Amino acid sequence: MTIDAHAHYLPPKVVEMLRKRKNPPRIERVSPTADKIHRAQGIFNFNPVYSDIAGRIELLDRTGVQTQILSLPGLMGIDTLPLEESAPLLQVYNDEVSDICKSHPYRFIGLAALPLADIDVAATELRRCVQELGLIGAILPINFFVNPDEAKKLAPIFEVGQQLGLHFFMHPGWRPDEEPSASSALDPHPKWKGVMPISTLESHTQIARATITLLYSDFLDSYPNVSVQVANLGGTYPILVERMNQISNILSPEGTPLSKQGHQIYVDCASLGPQAIEMAVAVFGVENILLGSDTPTFSIEWSLAAIRDANLTDDNRQRILRRNAQELLRRFAAIALR
Repeated sequence: MTIDAHAHYLPPKVVEMLRKRKNPPRIERVSPTADKIHRAQGIFNFNPVYSDIAGRIELLDRTGVQTQILSLPGLMGIDTLPLEESAPLLQVYNDEVSDICKSHPYRFIGLAALPLADIDVAATELRRCVQELGLIGAILPINFFVNPDEAKKLAPIFEVGQQLGLHFFMHPGWRPDEEPSASSALDPHPKWKGVMPISTLESHTQIARATITLLYSDFLDSYPNVSVQVANLGGTYPILVERMNQISNILSPEGTPLSKQGHQIYVDCASLGPQAIEMAVAVFGVENILLGSDTPTFSIEWSLAAIRDANLTDDNRQRILRRNAQELLRRFAAIALR
């Protein structure tokens, strides 16, 4: 039994709505068998696996994954559109994901997507998604957590999470007040085409900033009933925490090292390899690592191979593949199976 905590889905009804849009995010049919997704960062191939639930089930059966937690493809930017554009799309998204989860219990568990241009409306939609649709929480853009002041803008959403005991997945993405940079502008060198090294570095730096906010600020103090998952093993944070502790020792030798002060958060291993997983286990503790695939952008096979090849005990490997997620999801059983 393997549980994939980082996977994306785009219902066919939402795909059709995106085909009708004139501005990004939108989907364009470029041939009888091919689509392009226009995002603020550029134009990319659109993988039909995003919306093919039968094909997804076949993939899960083939790779031995019992359950996926489904979320909106965050980098499309649908949840940060103006309210009049985002709300209709996301209401359909949430309704459709709920139907998928109810049609395939135990196979799929859903996270809500929220219209973040209006936080109060987003909080109301979150409550609907949990109490009426059976979703267990929401995906949120990582850039809301780059500092505590930005995170506090989400207080109405986290208050609902605290009341209902929900799960929040922090995924790369922008706030509504930001204009994302095009990938071509961040990665201009010809040799970088198709590799995106600076875009990747920038994204994982933002993830690390969010990880620090969540671990070491007082933001989560008021929300002990929520669980928090940060994508991609917390970004660059695991590499730098020892340096942070050294700085703390120099500037405040009587203080507690930064790494000993934090809240508990989960991180998933989507798109990262064995060495990164080993480092994350050392930094966060194996009990806080979840399997993530970032399907369909990345492959489940990649993540499973990374866990297999990491220098882990068999017990720790099983914790990452299933037991940590089982413990996380146990409290949501009554919601997800409603």
